[in-house]
Amino acid sequence: MKKRILLSIISGLAAVAAFGPFDKGFVAWAVLVPFLFALEGAGTRRSFLLGWAWGFFFFLGTVYWVVHSMYFYGGVSLAAGTGVMLLLASYLAVFVGLFALGFKVTERSGPLVRLLFLPSLWVVLEYLRGALFTGFPWVLMGYSQVAYLPLIQIADITGVWGVSFWVVMINTAIYLAWRGPARGRGRVHVAATALLATVLVLGYGVVRTDKVDREVAGWRRLRVGVVQGNIEQSLKWNPSLKLETVNLYRRLSTKAKEDGAEFIVFPETAMPFYLAYDREMRDLVSRIPVETGAYLLTGAPHYTYDRSAGGVNLLNSAYLIDPSGLVSGRYDKVHLVPFGEYVPLKRLLFFARKLTAGAGDFVPGRGTFPLEFINNGSREGIGVLICYEAIFPGMAASFMNNGASLLVNITNDAWFGRTSAPYQHFDKAILRAVENRVFLVRSANTGISALVDPVGRVISRTQLLSREVLVGEVGLKRGKTTFFSRHTLFFPCTNALFSAIIIFSSLKTRRFV
Repeated sequence: MKKRILLSIISGLAAVAAFGPFDKGFVAWAVLVPFLFALEGAGTRRSFLLGWAWGFFFFLGTVYWVVHSMYFYGGVSLAAGTGVMLLLASYLAVFVGLFALGFKVTERSGPLVRLLFLPSLWVVLEYLRGALFTGFPWVLMGYSQVAYLPLIQIADITGVWGVSFWVVMINTAIYLAWRGPARGRGRVHVAATALLATVLVLGYGVVRTDKVDREVAGWRRLRVGVVQGNIEQSLKWNPSLKLETVNLYRRLSTKAKEDGAEFIVFPETAMPFYLAYDREMRDLVSRIPVETGAYLLTGAPHYTYDRSAGGVNLLNSAYLIDPSGLVSGRYDKVHLVPFGEYVPLKRLLFFARKLTAGAGDFVPGRGTFPLEFINNGSREGIGVLICYEAIFPGMAASFMNNGASLLVNITNDAWFGRTSAPYQHFDKAILRAVENRVFLVRSANTGISALVDPVGRVISRTQLLSREVLVGEVGLKRGKTTFFSRHTLFFPCTNALFSAIIIFSSLKTRRFV
C-alpha cells in the first residue's frame, strides 16, 4: 500500500507542472498513468484513499496561494490560513477519490468501455466541482493545454471539459495499452481509438482555426487600450490616496490615447471609492473619457439602499462612461467570491470574516446583461466578467447569448502576489475566448493584462506586477454564437448520462466491495 500511495502522490505533484506558471502542458498527457497503475487491484476503500491522496497533493501545489491571500491581506494568521488551505485541498481531493471509485467499479469492464468511461467520469466530476457550493472550477485538466492551440479548438463545442476529456483519454489509453495482454486485440483497439480521437481533435483544430481567422477578418474593428495600474493591495483602499490613484490612471489613459485607443479599460475596483456618490472624484474620472475622446470602462464599488432591511447593499461594479463624460451603463458582479465578497452560511460560520475591505457582504447583481456602446454608428455589447467570473464557462456564454460582441475581464489579482494564481487565472480567460469565438480584453490591476483572439492567441500581454499600457486592435463578433454558447451543459450532461449507465451496468453485474 505504501508504494501505491507514493505513486499517487508523485503523480499528483507532477501534474502541477502542467499548469501555470510552469506551463508544461505535455506533462498532462501521461501524468495520470502512474496513478492508474496504483489503483489497479486496490480495494474500494484503498482506491478512494489513493484518489484522495492524488487530489490532495495536486491541489496543495495549485491552490497554495490561498495562504498568501489570507495571511497578507485577510488579517488571518499563517497557521489559520494554512488550515483553511488544507481544508480546501482536502475537499477538492474528494472528487478525485470518487474518480478512483469509478475506476474500481469498472475494473472488469472491457478496455474500450473504460477508455470512454474514465474521461467521461472525470468530466462529470470537474463539472460538479465547478457547480457545488457556489463552485470552484480551478485548474481543470483542460486548462493545461492552452499553449497548444489546435488541441483547444474543440472547446467551441464542448467547452473546456472536452479538452479535459481528451487529456484523460490519452492517459487512459497509455495505461490500458501498457497493461493489456501482449497478443490481445484490446490493446490494438484502445490505441487505434485514442489515435483516431487525437486525429479528429487536431484536424478539427486546424480546420476551425483557419475558418475562424477568415471570419474574424470581416468583423468591425475597435482599438482598445488596457491600463494596468499596479497599485499595491495594502495601499489600494487608503482614502488619502484616492486623488493620486485617479491622476495615475488619467496619465496612463493619455498614453493609451496617444496610441490611438478608442476604448479604454481599467481593472476591477480601479476607482477605490463609490463612483456614483463621490461627486468630486466622479467629476475627475469623467474627465478622462472627455479628454481622450474614448469610452472608459472602469471597476468601482457601488451600493444601493435596502429599505426593507434598513441598510445598504454593496455591489462590485463596472461603469461604462461615454466620451461626453456620462455614465451610459453599469454592470454589477453576479458570481461573488465566498469569503472574498461575502461569508456563506453566516450563522454556522459566525467566526469567519471577509478578506475584502468594506463593512458588510456584497450582494449579486441582477444578471449577465451586456453594456452597450456605439462604434462607427453600430450598437455593440460588452460582456463584463469581473475577476472570479472568468473561471465559470457559463458566465461568458450567458453574456454571448444576451448579445455581447466582446468579452472584457477586469480583475484585481493583487491578492495573489507572485504566486501561481495570476497565471492560472489568465489561462481560464483564454478558454472563454475560444469557447465563444470572441475577442477577450483583460485588465488586471497587477497583471496579467492581455488581448486574446477567438482562437486563443495572446495578441499582447503585460508582465506581472508592472505598470503598463497595452493598446491593440480587436474585432467585434458577428454571426451566430457557438454551439457551446448555446448549449453550455450539453457535454457535461451527456457524459453524466453515459457514466451513470456504465456505473449502473457494472454494479448490476458484480458485487462492489
